Amino acid sequence: MAITPQVVTSALSGLLLVVGFFGAKLGLPPLPETGLYILAVVIGGWFFGREAIEELVREQKIGIELLMSIAAVVAGLMGQWAEAAMLVFLYSISEAAEVYTEERTRSAIRALMDLAPKTALVQRDGKEIRMPVEELQVGDVFIVYPGEAVATDGEIINGHSSVNQAPVTGESVPVEKSVGDSVFAATLNDEGALTVRATKTTADNTLARIIQLVEKAQASKGRSQRFI
Repeated sequence: MAITPQVVTSALSGLLLVVGFFGAKLGLPPLPETGLYILAVVIGGWFFGREAIEELVREQKIGIELLMSIAAVVAGLMGQWAEAAMLVFLYSISEAAEVYTEERTRSAIRALMDLAPKTALVQRDGKEIRMPVEELQVGDVFIVYPGEAVATDGEIINGHSSVNQAPVTGESVPVEKSVGDSVFAATLNDEGALTVRATKTTADNTLARIIQLVEKAQASKGRSQRFI
C-alpha cells in the first residue's frame, strides 16, 4: 500500500490501540492506558473528523464521517475509550484504503495519458508538418511510422502493418491493419508506415473516453457505497 498521510495516521492509531490494550493486560495504570486510547482516537480520526466538520459547515450535510466521529466521542464520554479507539481505527483503515484506491486510479489515468503521443506528423498542402496532437482536426491526414503510437482515432487510407492494441483493448496479439481499417489513439504501430485520416479529435477519441469514464466512475460513488 502506498504511504499516504491517511495510512500513517491509521497505522499509528492501531499501534497506540495495541499498546494500550496489552499494556493494560501487563499492569499499565488506567490513566496512561486511557491516554493512549485518546491519542489513538485523535490521530486515527484526524482526517475523517476534519472532513466531517468541513462537510457539515460548507455543505450542511451529515455524512458517515460525522456519525462515526460522534459515535467515537460518545463512547469516550461514557468511559469506553478502548471501544472508541477501536471504532476510529477500523474506520480509518477504510478511509486509508479509499485514498489508496483513488491514488491507484490517478496513477492509471496518468499512465493512459502517457501512452498518447504529444505530436503528430500531419500532411497539409503537400507538406509534412509536425504539430501537437491537440491541434488535429477530423479529416486531417497524419503518418504513423513503425514504433510510433497513433495520435488519435482514425481510418487507414494507405499502408499495411500490425498494430499493438493491448494498451487500449487489452488484446495480447498485434492486429493486422490495412486500408479501410480503424485504428485507435495510443495503439502502437509495429511494422510498416501507415497513413491515417483522423475520425476523432484528441478530446473525443477512444483514449479520452476511457479516461473520462474512469474519472466519472471514481467521482460518482453512490450514497449507500459511501455510507458502507
